[in-house]
Amino acid sequence: MNDTSTAETKLSTMDLPSYDGTEPYLFVSYSHSDMAAVRSVLQAIDREKFRFWYDDTMEIGEDFREELRTRIEKSSGILLFISDASMASKYCGMEIIIAYKNDKKIFPVYLRDDVEIPAPLKMILENLQHVTGFGSANSDRYIAKLISGLPTETMRSFQIEGSTLLRCKDGSESLSLPNEVITVGAGAFKNCERLRVLHLGPTVEVLEKEALRGCKSLLSLTLPQNVRKVGESAFRDCISLTSLHVENEEVELGERAFENCAMLSQVSLPDGMTEIYGGVFNSCKSLASIKLPARLTVLGESSFADCVMLEEIDIPEHVTKVDDMAFSGCIELKNVRMRNRVTKIGKNAFKDCKSLESIRLPASVSFIGTGPFRGCSALRSIEVDPRNKHFKSVDSILFNKNKSVLISAPARLAGERYVVPDSVTVISDWAFCECTGLCEIEIPDSVYEIGEGAFHLCSSLTSITLPDSVTRIDDIAFRGCTALHTVTIPDSVKEFGWGVFNGCDNITVICNDSSVAARYCDAKNIPHRKA
Repeated sequence: MNDTSTAETKLSTMDLPSYDGTEPYLFVSYSHSDMAAVRSVLQAIDREKFRFWYDDTMEIGEDFREELRTRIEKSSGILLFISDASMASKYCGMEIIIAYKNDKKIFPVYLRDDVEIPAPLKMILENLQHVTGFGSANSDRYIAKLISGLPTETMRSFQIEGSTLLRCKDGSESLSLPNEVITVGAGAFKNCERLRVLHLGPTVEVLEKEALRGCKSLLSLTLPQNVRKVGESAFRDCISLTSLHVENEEVELGERAFENCAMLSQVSLPDGMTEIYGGVFNSCKSLASIKLPARLTVLGESSFADCVMLEEIDIPEHVTKVDDMAFSGCIELKNVRMRNRVTKIGKNAFKDCKSLESIRLPASVSFIGTGPFRGCSALRSIEVDPRNKHFKSVDSILFNKNKSVLISAPARLAGERYVVPDSVTVISDWAFCECTGLCEIEIPDSVYEIGEGAFHLCSSLTSITLPDSVTRIDDIAFRGCTALHTVTIPDSVKEFGWGVFNGCDNITVICNDSSVAARYCDAKNIPHRKA
């Protein structure tokens, strides 16, 4: 067993460690005649890694009394074993009185239920607010209750096997790892809620999965040059963490490593870092700005999702991929700069970036996932570098290069009426999502598919006529179109997704009685009639 203190412990005839260092500990007050019963309780306490000091030397004299006094004064509390013998012992009586005068917590363990407590001690014990009876020492239930009430600062900090720190108990506010530690094991510090400061030291190389997850009081963190790997969710839910400094350019930050570090506002990353994995800074709600590493190549899935204070992002020149939902939910994001190496913009990459008014896509982009700007309610302009071989922008609306797929219209689409070009065959998923000013749309007979959520929350759209080229209407295509009162659906539509007209409370579908559309309406209790 290991400890944060370099002080040694001694083994007595109890064959249990008696702590002799400077860390917080419990003073054990007992009668030597009760050693067997006391030992059984201390064994259980030792298994839970508490520090305690006791004496079994039977020493007497003024010097020994002074040592007892000093030990009590330096302790965090008194573990008092109550028996007929201990209540008759002048030393135990003295220890109780010293503890009382020094306002020490007393944790009594009744070795018998019918112990007669002398009147002077009874008065002290009865009026001391920390006294609680735990019943017979032979009861596992009462021993567990005793352990649960002991002060956590008296727990030994580290359990180490070889070079791996397996477990740290929640005992101290500030800790420095011993130089023997190379790996901090999975969950080693998980939910150590008192820990405020952790010095990793010069030897630690790996922090495994959830190593410090839920350390709610941790304030700042430096990952030194020797740290080369940080596991998945290693610092997730460290809600008081305000600053992070990473030194090793080759460090691997695992997925969700700092997710939900809600107070994290200062992040310093080395320029040589090449990848930010999925969810690393997800829901870091105080992060208003960050300088991304100069050599960065990949922004992983949800890497900065729900960073609600983030106002701008300058994507470095070596980045090739902005993955799915990378900046989703960044509601204050106003400025995005992408350079001419980005080839992929993932699904929902900028979803719900509600302050984003314009964006320009570089010539290098060759793939765009569905709904890249879904929920960007302030977006007015989507521009594409004219040199791009795969996409183009016409009147601020994003298309593929030959204009066969209408990918995305800005929510603040200019004008109340829009005519879809007759080159378009697919209106993509979420294409007109939240275009709240759109009142009328004309769809040409080249279109065969209306994508998922294509007109979601188009709250001003009043009517729509689908041409007889359309064969499929995908899920929730018109959900939330509250002003929509008529939709004309031709016989050609053979496939309906789920919830196509959810929230369209005043709608009437115009279709033939024998059509698939009529059967769909009947099944969903949607009014319909012939033209």
